Amino acid sequence: MHRQPASAPPPPRPAPRIGYVSLGCPKALVDSERLLGRLRAAGYATAPSYEEAEVVVINTCGFIEAAREESLEAIQEALAANGRVIVTGCLGREAEALRRRFPGLLAVTGPAEEEAVLRALARHLPPPETTPPAPGSEAPAGRARRVPRI
Repeated sequence: MHRQPASAPPPPRPAPRIGYVSLGCPKALVDSERLLGRLRAAGYATAPSYEEAEVVVINTCGFIEAAREESLEAIQEALAANGRVIVTGCLGREAEALRRRFPGLLAVTGPAEEEAVLRALARHLPPPETTPPAPGSEAPAGRARRVPRI
């Protein structure tokens, strides 16, 4: 019986790159740091600019008018430069108004809603762990493949 040489596994997919903007108070900064830690653990990398990111996440502030305006400007800027934006944080409490003003947003979540941000990001930019296997690399019949949850 003639054996075919084993083919090399496909090269690993580069880490999906996200842009991240954190605006507002120290609580928002803590929320951002926690979320960024989870994103890195899931296999995401950060991009240095909107243009180099595949999706931009903006943690907004809406506590005072100046912070609210800064958040709205950041959303507009990210949409113009990238087009794929997820908004979270205090301003996310006004999801309906944000969607009316910026209909192109991928998702809007409120403050400290890490799980909702992770789910939205996974829908629009799957982390490496949940990328479908390459053809021919599926687990043999009868064996389960463990897929980490984020």
